[in-house]
Amino acid sequence: MKKINKFTFQKKYLTKILVFVGILIFASCDFEFELPEEGSVEDLTPPSAAFEFNQSAENFKLYNFANLSTSATSFSWNFGDGNTSTDKDGVNEYPGEGSYTVTLTVSDALGVESTISKTIEVIEPEEPDVPDPVLVNADFTKLPKSSGSDCTCSAWINKDLGDQGESSSGNGGSDNVLKFDNNEPDHIYQEFEVTPNADYTIEVVASFKDLTGGSFPSMLEVRALAGSGYVSGYTPMYFTETTAFPQENWGYTSISQVEDVANNLLAETIANPSDDSYITYTYTFNSGANNSVALFIRGIGGPATGGGGGDFGYNSGDEEIRVDAITITAINL
Repeated sequence: MKKINKFTFQKKYLTKILVFVGILIFASCDFEFELPEEGSVEDLTPPSAAFEFNQSAENFKLYNFANLSTSATSFSWNFGDGNTSTDKDGVNEYPGEGSYTVTLTVSDALGVESTISKTIEVIEPEEPDVPDPVLVNADFTKLPKSSGSDCTCSAWINKDLGDQGESSSGNGGSDNVLKFDNNEPDHIYQEFEVTPNADYTIEVVASFKDLTGGSFPSMLEVRALAGSGYVSGYTPMYFTETTAFPQENWGYTSISQVEDVANNLLAETIANPSDDSYITYTYTFNSGANNSVALFIRGIGGPATGGGGGDFGYNSGDEEIRVDAITITAINL
């Protein structure tokens, strides 16, 4: 018979006792374990909400929202004014100016959500300033023209409406003003672009020779003519060089067109002030529905026909008139 060492026996049974006690202690403790649901998958790419927005250039109340979210399959927009949407990208027209908080909530196929909010300020932008019209040779410098000799009338000729003005000197310079000769149908004419329904100021710097005491005192007539009065089928062209300007066949081809009240945005007459200094005359007009306007200025007061020029049905009076400069500016409040 095999003899068992007393120490070995004690050790063997003591180990069993300790294991049994450990089981009892473990069983008496209250442990909780969360086990994954059957068939569940860990969400390794949860959604992330993101968006950008921009204001419509045509309608300041209309905003477009670009959805930049990732790993999302459904979308919920709250535009902050009571309007909502489930489209991927959002579009919303706000009731008016104000501060609005826009919230986008996105979720993926596992139901995990992500939310982002941004505050937008809906503000009506200020209207851009109306640009000033562009006039060529507005200070009547003696320049080359499309045909003939250099003249301060360059870029201002419409032979269908009258004779061209002549170069002259005055206001401290030489060949720097345009002369409306006495008893001649002299004029200036130029077409230019305008903004519809805008207000403009015209300044004309002019000088009259002293009254001669004759039967026909000189007067200067200033007209702004609507583009709607151009001859049928005419399309205005705008030039930057005086040599490129035609001298006829513009939008206005007859004095009857010019004098038609319906075609006039402005019609003013300047009488001889009995002062030969250069005076600035200021007028305003509204462009109405027009995007093109013609400026027509002529000397009047003389006999209706005859005189030193062609027969256009008008003539300047007994005194010469000189124009030094014309300025047209938009009125921006």
